[in-house]
Formats: sequence, structure tokens, C-alpha cells
Amino acid sequence: MNWIFYRNFDDFAAVHLYEVLKLRQEVFVIEQNCIYPDLDDYDQNASHLLLMNDNRLIGYLRILPPGLKFEEISIGRIVTPLDLRGTGTGKKLISKGLDIVFEDGAQIVRIEAQHHLENYYRKFGFRTVSEPYDMDGIPHIEMVMQRDERKL
Repeated sequence: MNWIFYRNFDDFAAVHLYEVLKLRQEVFVIEQNCIYPDLDDYDQNASHLLLMNDNRLIGYLRILPPGLKFEEISIGRIVTPLDLRGTGTGKKLISKGLDIVFEDGAQIVRIEAQHHLENYYRKFGFRTVSEPYDMDGIPHIEMVMQRDERKL
């Protein structure tokens, strides 16, 4: 397995961008049966973390700078293929993403999580800071983590 990190969207290799958009579509649109605008105009200002196994994309997340979507730096579009869930791939992905944001000096990170994953994210040290709300037909919550609250 190897990590690929694109700090700038303009550096994204076309083949990697295609794989990211394909995986996001497979999971967030088709698997979750949710028609929503995945291409939300945040990607161009985000950093992108990919986890590859040979030539297969097995994990992805994006990092949004403070002030773009939330006041704090945020991590989102966290995704792994269905056949790899429960294997620890997502844990590795999130941990690496947190390493990056905290090494870059962030003191707090925010996520917008699907409500049913609340306990999963708590294992990393995130705490819930909102009531559940509907986003594109799926209940979501906002969660934050202070640098010194990190568990994994």
C-alpha cells in the first residue's frame, strides 16, 4: 500500500482524479442511493489523500482549509470500497489524514459525519457538536476533535 497526497488540486494526476470520482460516485451516489451534487466546488481548494494498493484506490479523503466550509480545517468525503470495510483501511486513512492536519499546525478539526457513524468517529476522539440534521436525505452530525483529544 502507498499514500499519495495532493496538496494542490492542479497537481492531481488525471488517472487518480478519475479513480477518486469513480469511487465517490460508487459509494455516495449508487450504494447509498442518494442523488446529490458530489462535485460541490470544494475539491479545487482542497488537499486530497489517496491510499492505493497496486493500482487500486482503496481509500480517499479530502482536507478543506479553514474558512472554506467551516471555521476550522475539515476532513470529508472519507471513503473506502464496500469490500474493504471492516478491514482497518478506513482507520488507517483517517489516522493519516489527522496526522497531516495536525502536523500542518491545526489545533482542531471538524467533520460532517453520517449520523450512524457517530460511534466510529468517537473512537478517534471526535465529539458531537450538533443535533442530527438532514443532508440529501441522510441524517448527519457535526463532530470536532481538538489536537490533544486524539485517541487513534
